[in-house]
Amino acid sequence: MNTKIGRIQEVDLRSVWPHEALSFTPWLEENPQELGELLGLDLDLSKEHPIGSFSLDLVGTDLASGRSVIIENQLEKSNHSHLGQLLTYAGGVRPQIVVWVAKQIREEHRAALNWLNSVTDNETHFFGVEVRAIKIGDSLPAPMLDLVVEPNVWGKQVRESASKASRSDRLNAYGEFWESLIAELGDEYPDLRERTAWARSYFPTFTGFADLSLNLVFSGKGLRVELYFGSRDPEKSAKRFDAVNEVQSQLQQLTTSKLVFEPLEGKIASRISIYGSVADVEDRGAWQTYRNWFAKEYAELRKVVSSPVFKSAIKTVG
Repeated sequence: MNTKIGRIQEVDLRSVWPHEALSFTPWLEENPQELGELLGLDLDLSKEHPIGSFSLDLVGTDLASGRSVIIENQLEKSNHSHLGQLLTYAGGVRPQIVVWVAKQIREEHRAALNWLNSVTDNETHFFGVEVRAIKIGDSLPAPMLDLVVEPNVWGKQVRESASKASRSDRLNAYGEFWESLIAELGDEYPDLRERTAWARSYFPTFTGFADLSLNLVFSGKGLRVELYFGSRDPEKSAKRFDAVNEVQSQLQQLTTSKLVFEPLEGKIASRISIYGSVADVEDRGAWQTYRNWFAKEYAELRKVVSSPVFKSAIKTVG
């Protein structure tokens, strides 16, 4: 029996992400799970946080624990300049989790991060992550992240944190909020009652189209209602998004809300979004305001999805 298998090939990082700030940082912001899964965190990220005359690549939060996170990106070998920037940012933001992502973390910089982990308190953690891009045959390039520096106690803490995650205040708040939203909108949209109000920052709902979900999200940029093109066939997702994008002006005329078409470069998915203000799910006094916003914009996006223009565009692809 002859079994054909492909060979993994490494791809030049700059051919995938030509520039840290313009391509890699936005990709990581849109795909926080790529880094989060490596570190055992549930990350919510936003970019370009100013610290004095500098700009921090990414700042965010571990949703499971509420700990603050900063990330500095470098698509070359690590250097002293970026180490200095990382420490400058850390001094300005005082984060609990500090991550340096680079093509290669040099030995002297691994030693520096390990030393920082040894001399700082137990609430402050430094990580070194190396990034590569690979492909198999003619496949699309895929990211590969390797953890090369971590605190000595991190593995144990991650396991303990994971066992407590479902009981964290923030995660509980997400679950309770989605339950309250289902209770409020369930009569108008009975299909919402078929979904589980899970303790996460997003709530997926049906659209009637396979591999297209209509999601309600708490994000670092603010509240968001999105139509998510997430087919397991990335080519199909891309063609569907392109077909809908071609009738963007016609779809925009169907709603007074601003539709944001986001191809999510570097990810095998795309989305059409409506954004609201920044929100904190733990601010229970604002929940009715959040529910009102979600109710309005969810209705607007459902109206777009159910329109003949949208359906026709999707049918051209299948």
